[in-house]
Amino acid sequence: MRRTMLGLLGVFGLSFAEPVAEPAQLWDKMYYIWLAISVVIYLVVFIPGAYFLVRYRYRKGSNEEAQHVQENPALEVLWTIVPVIIVIYLATQSFAFYKSQRTAPEGAMEIKVTGFMWGWSFEYPNGKQVYAFFNMVEDPETKSYLSFDKIPDVAKAYIPAGVPVKVLLTSQDVIHSFYVQPAKVTEDAVPGRITHMWFKINQPGEYWVFCREYCGTKHSKMAAVLKVVPKEEFEKWYGGTIDSKQLSLNK
Repeated sequence: MRRTMLGLLGVFGLSFAEPVAEPAQLWDKMYYIWLAISVVIYLVVFIPGAYFLVRYRYRKGSNEEAQHVQENPALEVLWTIVPVIIVIYLATQSFAFYKSQRTAPEGAMEIKVTGFMWGWSFEYPNGKQVYAFFNMVEDPETKSYLSFDKIPDVAKAYIPAGVPVKVLLTSQDVIHSFYVQPAKVTEDAVPGRITHMWFKINQPGEYWVFCREYCGTKHSKMAAVLKVVPKEEFEKWYGGTIDSKQLSLNK
């Protein structure tokens, strides 16, 4: 209930806190706008319908004969124009949100992300690379896949907090879908093509990236971790070298 109320406040442009990630708030606003309009339309149709059902229900000996109902041109024009206005509003509002979701802000940092069976490679502007396919990393003791809480930092993609990131996507085998969970954005990674998307995560922490398009037997384990850190910490990592610790890979 609390989330619903906050979402409805967001519809009218009221916000009390910076979103965890962007452009998630645009998805939320679009959802609550459609929800509010749908509820209003439902009530406008249901309440009169329920009233007429009771008020003019069949009564033996009272209203057995059909009565002619006079047309009402003004009412017919009204219930034609109002839906047209609503549809035009939803179309223009949705397009405005979509444009914002697809257009990366000025000065966004570009990262090239390549999907493969079954993981992601992140390439930064200075050539630094991170391979995030922890589902193939074996625990040296049990010889089984590492649990999520044991993923080494070397297999996490570092991202600066509060900085918009433009992702250039492609795939080296089949179609994957790069989904940044906190930002609620996803885009297909297609072999032989470069697609794009953007996101910005404002709060430091670790967040999931999933593949949202079935791509093979290990699709469910095709995930990556975004390690979002303050800008200063990111600059130190960005300018340094990747940990040379060797990992056992089960390819």
